[in-house]
Amino acid sequence: LLQLKTFQHYFKQINLSQCMSGSAMRLLVLGASGQTGQHLLAQALEKDHHVTALVRTPSKITQTHENLKVVQCDVFDRSQLQPHVNECDAVISTIGFSVQFREPCPHFLTVEGNVSECMREAGKRRCIFMHSWYTDAASREKCGSFMVRLFVKYFIGQVLEGMRQSEIEIEKTDHLDYTFVLPGGLTNGPVTDKSFVTNDTDFYVSQVDRSGATRTDRADVARYILSILEDEGSYRKIRAICPVEN
Repeated sequence: LLQLKTFQHYFKQINLSQCMSGSAMRLLVLGASGQTGQHLLAQALEKDHHVTALVRTPSKITQTHENLKVVQCDVFDRSQLQPHVNECDAVISTIGFSVQFREPCPHFLTVEGNVSECMREAGKRRCIFMHSWYTDAASREKCGSFMVRLFVKYFIGQVLEGMRQSEIEIEKTDHLDYTFVLPGGLTNGPVTDKSFVTNDTDFYVSQVDRSGATRTDRADVARYILSILEDEGSYRKIRAICPVEN
C-alpha cells in the first residue's frame, strides 16, 4: 500500500463514512443465508431497511427482527421470484455457487437473468450483484503471482466465467440500474471503517493487487453494498473494490 497514493489519479478512493445514509428501503436479498448475506442482513436491519430474505432453507437464518421476513424460495423458478420482486425497492444478490472441477457454471446467468426479467415485469430498476475480481478472462492473466494465477484460471475459472456471462447479458439491458460489486478474496473479519479503492474498468484493483493486499472482509463487502444503494454514480457499473487503511 506504500505506493497507493501514486495511483490515486487512476482510482477513486471512497470514504464511506462521508456517504449519505439514505432512506429506508424494501430490500429483497438473495443468498441471505451465506456468510456475506448474513452480514448484509444484520447491517441492513441496523439501518432500518425492511428486508425479505429468499433462501432454500429458512432454518439457516437465525436472525430475528420485526423488519425481517424470511421466505423459502427457489430462485431458479421465476414464478416464485416474481411476487417478491413486485414488492421491493431494490434487489441485492450475494448468492454463490460451487461446481465440480472444470465444470461449467451457468447458475449466475440463470438466477440473475431471472432477477432481470422479474424486475422488467415489475417496473423495478435497482439491483446489486456480488461477483468477484477477475471475472473477465483477460484480467486473470494479470494476477500478481503464479500461484494466484493458477488458482484463478484452473480452480475457479469456470465460476468466474459463469459470472462474466451474466455480466455481459445484464449489460445489454436498458431497464436496470445495476451494479456488479467485485471484491477480492473474502475473509471473515469484523466490519471496519476502511475506505475503498474502486476500479470500474479492469475487473480488479491492479495496483493494490500488486502490493499483495487482495483480501476483503465479508462484513465490509456488505457495508459497501449498502452504501451505494442510492448512489447514481454506481449505476450500470462493474466495480472492483478493495479496502485500504484511512
